[in-house]
Amino acid sequence: MKSDSHTLVAIDAAVVAAVSIAICIASHNLVFMTVFVPAVILLRMLLLWSISKKQNVNIKAEMVFLAICTLLGGFNDWNTVVNKGVYVYTVPHFFTFSSIPLWMLLFWGMILRFFARFARWSALGPPDKASNIVHIGNSQIDSAAVKVIVELLIVLLTRMAIYKLYMHPVFSWLPFLAGLALALYLFKPLAHDYKLLIAFLVIGPFIEALYIQVGDLHYYHLGWFAGVPLWIIVWWMLIIMIWKDLALRIESTLRKIL
Repeated sequence: MKSDSHTLVAIDAAVVAAVSIAICIASHNLVFMTVFVPAVILLRMLLLWSISKKQNVNIKAEMVFLAICTLLGGFNDWNTVVNKGVYVYTVPHFFTFSSIPLWMLLFWGMILRFFARFARWSALGPPDKASNIVHIGNSQIDSAAVKVIVELLIVLLTRMAIYKLYMHPVFSWLPFLAGLALALYLFKPLAHDYKLLIAFLVIGPFIEALYIQVGDLHYYHLGWFAGVPLWIIVWWMLIIMIWKDLALRIESTLRKIL
């Protein structure tokens, strides 16, 4: 699959930036955020539709992919916050079934979509297709199924660990560090991967701190770094390595069938 243009990355970055500014200014204004977030995302879709031919955007695939991102991001956050109590949102919400406002659950879809877009940015020199190689010592396994299963297992095990250990000053972040080390060992990252790791080491914690310190959006236990815990810092690096691979596979498949 071709890399994404500066224009496409700029559009999605602008959406995330616009909502981030709104969070910093008006996160506690429930009515405004409930209207603003979906309106910005809808405006994005209309803009993509208007340039779809020029930018080679498959609108049907884009809509389905964004829906998948929203389901994955929203469910993960709901399960982590509401079901497991790992951290707490401090903004108002409409419904008792979720302490996370619906606008934030929707925004999670846009966040994951932007991460996938950023990982495919032409400026970073992404590969044309996902690698299926899993390295074990001097041996290699060339299997898409095996690689995806290993990636999902790393995500599952680290999520299970944080559900149990989020209050521990060491074991809250150690499984994520181990997961990152394992991913680096098994998948032998390219220069592109290291660019992403460096970017998310900076971007992830900075945005989290902005939402916490300025937007008063949520609260983490053990928030040693401007309210951000160490496990979140490592998690951003781990998840971008895995999500960029899974997202590319999902989006490529959608473009072929839609």
